[in-house]
Parts: sequence; C-alpha cells; structure tokens
Amino acid sequence: MASAESSPLKPFDEVKTAVTEFVIYFPPFINIYVVTLLLAKARGFDHNYYQPLHLAILKGDWKSTKAFLDNDPTALTAKVTVHGRTALHVAAVGAQWKLVEKLAQHQQMPAEVLEELDFMGCTCLHYVAMGQSVDAAKALVAKNPSVTQVIDFKGFTPLMYSITSTQCKEMVGYLVLNTSDERPGCPFSGPSASQLVALLTGAGFHGN
Repeated sequence: MASAESSPLKPFDEVKTAVTEFVIYFPPFINIYVVTLLLAKARGFDHNYYQPLHLAILKGDWKSTKAFLDNDPTALTAKVTVHGRTALHVAAVGAQWKLVEKLAQHQQMPAEVLEELDFMGCTCLHYVAMGQSVDAAKALVAKNPSVTQVIDFKGFTPLMYSITSTQCKEMVGYLVLNTSDERPGCPFSGPSASQLVALLTGAGFHGN
C-alpha cells in the first residue's frame, strides 16, 4: 500500500492499483456495494494537479507543502490521491509525523476532515496509530477529539490499529485513555471487545 503512495504512477495505472487493493482487502459484500462509486471517484481524480503536493508531503517538505496550500486552501480538504486520501492521510502513510502535526494545526483545516476515510476505510489517525509519534496523535485529537471514535470498514478504531501494530506501547496507552466506549465502534463493549481485551493483555496492559 505504501509503495503505491511513494512511487507516482500514470493516472490510469493508479486507478487500477487503488481499486485492486480495495477488492483484495475487503469481503465481497462490501465490494459490490462500493466499488462502482470508487471507480467513478478515482477516474475523476486530477493526478497532475495534486502530484506536486503529494510529492512535497512524502518528502517532508513543509515549505513546498505550505506554498501549495496557501495558493489553494481547498487542497486541505480535497482527496489528493486516487486512494481517496487527503493531505493528512498522505503525511501519515508516509510517516511524515511533523507534517501531520502542522497540517492538523493549520488554521484553515476543518476539524471534520480528520474523520475522512480513504478508500481503505482509514482515517489519518488509523495510520498514525500504527507509528511511534504520539505527538502526531495528540495533534489530531486536539483538533478533533472525536477522531479516536471513528471506525474503519471493519469496525475497528485507531486503538485497535495501535495494538496490532506493536510499534509503540506509549501510543497504545495514549489511545486507551482517549478512546471512549461510544457508538459506532463501542470498542470496550461491542463485537470486537473480547479481541481488544486479548490484544491489550498480550501487549502487557493487563496490570494497568
């Protein structure tokens, strides 16, 4: 998944890559319902326009990223890749944690953008949760406290991602404290609660 983000392809190839990843990753009942919509959105994506922004973010080049956003503030909320990712998604997938912080703190960044799902069903925080930058997670939660409650297509919150990635125990601890047992995920009492408890225990949180 990350390789498709980091190596620009021709627009048509990117469309095929994005849709193929989606079809492989998700079960048939979701594919039938969503793939047609994804194809339409992917085909309408302006690859050439957003490519400079995409590459600047992946390089961690805040100066060029800011210049693009200053010229076109709508790019803060736009889907800038055929994977349906916002600038925040791109920064998180590329592990550009400082850019995640700067984008989240941008004065013109609407809080609701942090709840946007890409075509893989993830928010920016789902990706950040798999990394080691608690500061990036804190910046997102400060901007929109509800982002910890957003679920992916399988019903998992960012907390579940942090546990399964086993990258950073501090990240798990932070998300445990900032995730509540609310709908739609109900992570501590819903269908995935037993799995969550087992994973937390396995990660060494049983005594906390």
